[in-house]
Amino acid sequence: MTPSLANFLWSLAWGTAIVVIPTTVGLIFISQKDKIQRS
Repeated sequence: MTPSLANFLWSLAWGTAIVVIPTTVGLIFISQKDKIQRS
């Protein structure tokens, strides 16, 4: 594996860890906290 490919894969992993995971956790938390009351 070339160094540039390794850096690309690490950037994808860190991008997922920094952006996707907190966004998903935040959306799940908000959706559980702010439920719509239906009659």
